[in-house]
Amino acid sequence: MREMNPPSSAHPRTARERFDLLARDYLAEALRLQPTLASSLGFHPHDGELEDLSPAGLTSAVASLQRFQSRLEREVDPGSLDLSRRIDHRLLLEDVTASRFRLEELQSHRWDPSVYNEILGYSTLFLTLLPDGAPEWPDRLASLTSRLRRFPDLLSAARENLSEPSRVHVDYVIGANRANIAFLEASLPALAGRVPALRGELLAAGNIALQATRDYQTWLEQDLRSRAGRRWRLGRELWERKLRFTLQSDLSPDAIWRRAEQGLRAEREAMLEIAEPLHARYFPTHSHDETGEARIDRIVSEVIARISDQHSQPATILADVERWVRKIKTFLRGADLVTLPPESDAFVLEPTPGFLDGLAVAFFNPPPAFEPHLKKSFWISSVEGKPEEFVRSYLREYNDCALQNLTIHEAFPGHYVQFWHALNSPVASIYKKVFASSTFAEGWAVWAEKLVYAAGYADGEPENLLIHKKMQLRTYINAMLDQRFHVASPQEVPDEELEDWALDLMCRQGFQEEAEATGKMRRAKVSSTQLSTYFAGYLEISDLAEAARRAAGPAFRPRAFHDRLLSFGTIPPREVRRLLQEQAAI
Repeated sequence: MREMNPPSSAHPRTARERFDLLARDYLAEALRLQPTLASSLGFHPHDGELEDLSPAGLTSAVASLQRFQSRLEREVDPGSLDLSRRIDHRLLLEDVTASRFRLEELQSHRWDPSVYNEILGYSTLFLTLLPDGAPEWPDRLASLTSRLRRFPDLLSAARENLSEPSRVHVDYVIGANRANIAFLEASLPALAGRVPALRGELLAAGNIALQATRDYQTWLEQDLRSRAGRRWRLGRELWERKLRFTLQSDLSPDAIWRRAEQGLRAEREAMLEIAEPLHARYFPTHSHDETGEARIDRIVSEVIARISDQHSQPATILADVERWVRKIKTFLRGADLVTLPPESDAFVLEPTPGFLDGLAVAFFNPPPAFEPHLKKSFWISSVEGKPEEFVRSYLREYNDCALQNLTIHEAFPGHYVQFWHALNSPVASIYKKVFASSTFAEGWAVWAEKLVYAAGYADGEPENLLIHKKMQLRTYINAMLDQRFHVASPQEVPDEELEDWALDLMCRQGFQEEAEATGKMRRAKVSSTQLSTYFAGYLEISDLAEAARRAAGPAFRPRAFHDRLLSFGTIPPREVRRLLQEQAAI
């Protein structure tokens, strides 16, 4: 994003040059408008700033987005660009229109306090992920000092904007925001010691931020919650609009639902075949006369209940996941499915940051697109301090076999390996790295699970294979939950009836523990459309793999195909298809 010398008047800009300049300008503006995003991407000129979500700031942002959308539509003829730049053009245009949709139509800043909570959490997190002794610490802590002074302005904007909040979202943030307070109370003083010359100034700014965040917490609990009357459901029209931007796919909601139902039925039938021999071994005196779905429910659930007895303890989860990482990597080195990152890469396993703890069981936090050498974090959420019954249910859900499947999805060869390829790719432009597609990322991670088990990871371990298939059920169930939760109106399906349906889908048909199902139900309410990315992405990537296999015939090599697939960056699968077609790979 360095300044470029404009061509002289004797040499008018080519279409390629005009697009490159416009793309550079749009990326710079997108990062200016979203300083926390800029920090997360390793772009540091705006580290001392925070998002301006005041009414005036929002109006200015919308105007800027309108101007760039007009320029992208008016000044660029996509037909005059090479394929890679045509894809970049579509990525930028999709981002600007999606950003306008969020601000002008979805308007979550008016009803979802997690918009502000996540800025609070991420704005400090991405300035403090440096390794010990890194020379950037003085600059980062100086920026953190400036950023903390801006907390009162952000939270003032939250109070002004949140005029029609949802109770579900408010309740979630009341819990999550306590972690932001804990950071300011406990973690910041330790960080201040890294640069003694800045200690006093940083702690003074921290006190400003702490008072503002405490006051905000009180306001959430005592004021906003009592006024939270908005329904959390988006409704069909808004959900389908948001889904289009989230997925960037040609798959329709009806097609996703239909294929999810088909997949759920087929996977449950396959589970029965695996479970029946195990059931005979575990329960030789049991006799079941049920048939059809009832037989699947009974046999599979009894076997899973026995397998789930083997699980971690709260204090051993991280150590156990480290053990599974070693086992999985050993298998992958012999399976030759995809090139793995070098052992020297900065991959770490850590507890989930407090402001996100509880939203999901695990996360992968990739390194910044502009600084791919920094650490790559596999976060595991904690059960410390949770009720005893919740902990028991949680540990049974994430039993030894399930933790292995989770590790495959999040790390090897799932998210971590995929992002390593994308961010180190010599052919992927910065736009293909910054404007990342969650559909591709989650689709690859689900595809990676299937790859590993299909390659024989659970050979001789039918228990492990059965739990893998149970985890695959989530892919279908997630998409069904997401759609019905936000498309069905309260008049058609009241909240209580909807929750009963969801619990039956997850616990009976999906064999999930109650703690998992309850948490997923909350996640479906507060994170609309995200749960659809797993299945939609998997469908598209599996279709690409099948097309490549057909095109190559006997010459098909999984590792070569997967390395090529991941080299394009984290872009929508439909754009990957265009690149593969240009290379005659499908």
